[in-house]
Amino acid sequence: MPKTDGALTKERILQVAEKLFSQNGFDGTSVDKIAKETGINKGSIYYHFKDKNDIIESLFQNIIQDVEEHLNIANREKMADGQLKLEDKIKAEIDYLHCKKSMLSILLMEAMKSGASSDHLFKCAEVIIANEHTNRDNHQDEKKLTKEEQDSIFVYEFFTGIIPLLSFITLKDKWSTYFNIDEDKLTDYFMEAFKKTHLK
Repeated sequence: MPKTDGALTKERILQVAEKLFSQNGFDGTSVDKIAKETGINKGSIYYHFKDKNDIIESLFQNIIQDVEEHLNIANREKMADGQLKLEDKIKAEIDYLHCKKSMLSILLMEAMKSGASSDHLFKCAEVIIANEHTNRDNHQDEKKLTKEEQDSIFVYEFFTGIIPLLSFITLKDKWSTYFNIDEDKLTDYFMEAFKKTHLK
Protein backbone atom coordinates (compact mmCIF):
# COMPACT_ATOMS: atom_id res chain seq x y z
CA MET A 1 0.00 0.00 0.00
CA PRO A 2 1.53 3.35 -1.07
CA LYS A 3 2.40 5.84 1.65
CA THR A 4 0.27 8.96 2.01
CA ASP A 5 1.75 12.44 1.68
CA GLY A 6 1.54 12.77 5.47
CA ALA A 7 3.42 9.50 6.03
CA LEU A 8 6.10 10.55 3.51
CA THR A 9 6.47 13.94 5.21
CA LYS A 10 6.83 12.28 8.62
CA GLU A 11 9.41 9.86 7.22
CA ARG A 12 11.38 12.74 5.69
CA ILE A 13 11.39 14.62 9.01
CA LEU A 14 12.71 11.52 10.80
CA GLN A 15 15.41 10.91 8.17
CA VAL A 16 16.71 14.46 8.42
CA ALA A 17 16.44 14.54 12.22
CA GLU A 18 18.45 11.31 12.43
CA LYS A 19 21.16 12.80 10.21
CA LEU A 20 21.34 16.06 12.18
CA PHE A 21 21.19 14.39 15.61
CA SER A 22 24.05 12.07 14.64
CA GLN A 23 26.13 14.99 13.29
CA ASN A 24 25.38 17.68 15.87
CA GLY A 25 23.90 15.81 18.81
CA PHE A 26 20.34 16.11 20.06
CA ASP A 27 21.01 19.32 22.02
CA GLY A 28 22.86 20.86 19.06
CA THR A 29 19.93 20.35 16.70
CA SER A 30 16.94 22.66 16.79
CA VAL A 31 13.54 22.18 15.19
CA ASP A 32 14.45 25.22 13.06
CA LYS A 33 17.47 23.31 11.69
CA ILE A 34 15.31 20.28 10.95
CA ALA A 35 12.76 22.47 9.19
CA LYS A 36 15.44 24.22 7.11
CA GLU A 37 17.13 20.94 6.10
CA THR A 38 13.86 19.22 5.17
CA GLY A 39 12.35 22.25 3.46
CA ILE A 40 9.24 21.63 5.57
CA ASN A 41 7.81 24.45 7.67
CA LYS A 42 7.82 24.19 11.46
CA GLY A 43 4.03 24.07 11.58
CA SER A 44 4.06 20.85 9.57
CA ILE A 45 6.73 19.38 11.84
CA TYR A 46 4.63 20.20 14.91
CA TYR A 47 1.60 18.67 13.19
CA HIS A 48 3.43 15.31 13.09
CA PHE A 49 5.42 15.61 16.35
CA LYS A 50 4.66 17.32 19.66
CA ASP A 51 8.24 18.56 20.04
CA LYS A 52 11.87 17.62 19.45
CA ASN A 53 11.70 14.98 22.21
CA ASP A 54 8.82 13.33 20.36
CA ILE A 55 11.00 13.16 17.22
CA ILE A 56 13.88 11.41 18.97
CA GLU A 57 11.44 9.13 20.81
CA SER A 58 10.00 8.07 17.44
CA LEU A 59 13.51 7.40 16.12
CA PHE A 60 14.32 5.26 19.16
CA GLN A 61 11.05 3.31 18.85
CA ASN A 62 11.83 2.71 15.15
CA ILE A 63 15.33 1.33 15.83
CA ILE A 64 14.02 -1.03 18.50
CA GLN A 65 11.26 -2.22 16.15
CA ASP A 66 13.78 -2.61 13.28
CA VAL A 67 16.11 -4.68 15.47
CA GLU A 68 13.22 -6.92 16.59
CA GLU A 69 12.13 -7.48 12.98
CA HIS A 70 15.71 -8.16 11.88
CA LEU A 71 16.18 -10.72 14.66
CA ASN A 72 12.91 -12.47 13.75
CA ILE A 73 14.00 -12.71 10.09
CA ALA A 74 17.50 -13.88 11.08
CA ASN A 75 16.00 -16.56 13.33
CA ARG A 76 13.78 -17.86 10.51
CA GLU A 77 16.72 -17.91 8.08
CA LYS A 78 18.89 -19.71 10.62
CA MET A 79 16.23 -22.39 11.08
CA ALA A 80 15.93 -22.79 7.29
CA ASP A 81 19.66 -22.81 6.48
CA GLY A 82 20.99 -24.64 9.52
CA GLN A 83 23.42 -23.38 12.14
CA LEU A 84 25.79 -20.62 11.04
CA LYS A 85 29.26 -20.41 12.55
CA LEU A 86 29.20 -17.92 15.42
CA GLU A 87 31.88 -15.77 13.81
CA ASP A 88 29.87 -15.55 10.56
CA LYS A 89 26.77 -14.65 12.53
CA ILE A 90 28.59 -11.81 14.32
CA LYS A 91 30.02 -10.48 11.05
CA ALA A 92 26.49 -10.52 9.59
CA GLU A 93 25.24 -8.57 12.63
CA ILE A 94 28.06 -6.03 12.19
CA ASP A 95 27.05 -5.57 8.53
CA TYR A 96 23.40 -5.11 9.51
CA LEU A 97 24.15 -2.69 12.37
CA HIS A 98 26.56 -0.69 10.19
CA CYS A 99 23.49 0.39 8.16
CA LYS A 100 22.07 1.76 11.44
CA LYS A 101 25.29 3.55 12.40
CA SER A 102 23.83 7.05 12.73
CA MET A 103 21.03 5.82 15.02
CA LEU A 104 23.49 3.80 17.09
CA SER A 105 25.65 6.88 17.58
CA ILE A 106 22.58 8.81 18.78
CA LEU A 107 21.69 5.98 21.19
CA LEU A 108 25.21 6.01 22.61
CA MET A 109 25.42 9.83 22.84
CA GLU A 110 22.09 10.12 24.63
CA ALA A 111 22.87 7.24 27.00
CA MET A 112 26.22 8.79 28.00
CA LYS A 113 24.93 12.29 28.69
CA SER A 114 25.22 13.23 32.35
CA GLY A 115 21.82 13.24 34.03
CA ALA A 116 20.11 11.90 30.90
CA SER A 117 17.07 9.73 31.44
CA SER A 118 17.20 7.98 28.06
CA ASP A 119 17.03 4.22 28.55
CA HIS A 120 16.56 3.28 24.89
CA LEU A 121 20.07 1.84 24.58
CA PHE A 122 19.23 -0.56 27.41
CA LYS A 123 15.86 -1.41 25.85
CA CYS A 124 17.55 -2.17 22.53
CA ALA A 125 20.17 -4.30 24.30
CA GLU A 126 17.43 -6.12 26.21
CA VAL A 127 15.74 -7.10 22.94
CA ILE A 128 19.01 -8.45 21.51
CA ILE A 129 20.06 -10.33 24.67
CA ALA A 130 16.61 -11.80 25.27
CA ASN A 131 16.52 -13.04 21.68
CA GLU A 132 19.97 -14.61 21.95
CA HIS A 133 19.19 -16.43 25.18
CA THR A 134 15.72 -17.53 24.09
CA ASN A 135 17.28 -19.17 21.04
CA ARG A 136 20.00 -20.74 23.17
CA ASP A 137 17.41 -22.10 25.64
CA ASN A 138 15.36 -23.53 22.76
CA HIS A 139 18.38 -25.51 21.57
CA GLN A 140 19.57 -26.60 25.00
CA ASP A 141 17.59 -28.26 27.70
CA GLU A 142 18.63 -25.76 30.37
CA LYS A 143 17.13 -25.17 33.75
CA LYS A 144 15.22 -21.95 34.36
CA LEU A 145 17.65 -19.18 35.31
CA THR A 146 17.34 -17.32 38.59
CA LYS A 147 17.04 -13.52 38.64
CA GLU A 148 20.67 -13.27 39.80
CA GLU A 149 21.85 -15.49 36.93
CA GLN A 150 19.82 -13.44 34.44
CA ASP A 151 21.30 -10.19 35.81
CA SER A 152 24.82 -11.63 35.57
CA ILE A 153 24.25 -12.71 31.95
CA PHE A 154 22.83 -9.30 31.02
CA VAL A 155 25.85 -7.49 32.49
CA TYR A 156 28.24 -9.85 30.68
CA GLU A 157 26.45 -9.60 27.32
CA PHE A 158 26.02 -5.83 27.53
CA PHE A 159 29.49 -4.75 28.65
CA THR A 160 31.60 -7.38 26.86
CA GLY A 161 29.38 -7.94 23.81
CA ILE A 162 27.00 -5.17 22.84
CA ILE A 163 29.01 -2.10 23.89
CA PRO A 164 32.21 -3.26 22.10
CA LEU A 165 30.17 -4.04 18.96
CA LEU A 166 28.41 -0.66 19.00
CA SER A 167 31.67 1.18 19.68
CA PHE A 168 33.37 -0.63 16.82
CA ILE A 169 30.53 0.07 14.38
CA THR A 170 30.22 3.76 15.25
CA LEU A 171 33.98 4.45 15.38
CA LYS A 172 35.30 2.10 12.67
CA ASP A 173 35.39 4.70 9.87
CA LYS A 174 37.16 7.31 12.02
CA TRP A 175 39.61 4.75 13.42
CA SER A 176 40.41 3.52 9.91
CA THR A 177 41.09 7.07 8.70
CA TYR A 178 43.06 8.21 11.76
CA PHE A 179 45.29 5.11 11.94
CA ASN A 180 45.38 4.64 8.14
CA ILE A 181 44.21 1.04 8.25
CA ASP A 182 42.05 -0.83 5.75
CA GLU A 183 38.50 -1.31 7.10
CA ASP A 184 38.40 -5.02 6.22
CA LYS A 185 41.69 -5.57 8.04
CA LEU A 186 40.37 -3.57 10.98
CA THR A 187 37.28 -5.81 11.09
CA ASP A 188 39.54 -8.89 11.15
CA TYR A 189 41.53 -7.44 14.07
CA PHE A 190 38.32 -6.60 15.91
CA MET A 191 36.96 -10.12 15.42
CA GLU A 192 40.22 -11.57 16.78
CA ALA A 193 39.94 -9.40 19.90
CA PHE A 194 36.20 -10.08 20.27
CA LYS A 195 36.79 -13.84 20.15
CA LYS A 196 39.45 -13.60 22.87
CA THR A 197 37.24 -11.51 25.14
CA HIS A 198 33.49 -11.92 24.70
CA LEU A 199 33.30 -15.23 22.81
CA LYS A 200 35.83 -17.02 24.97
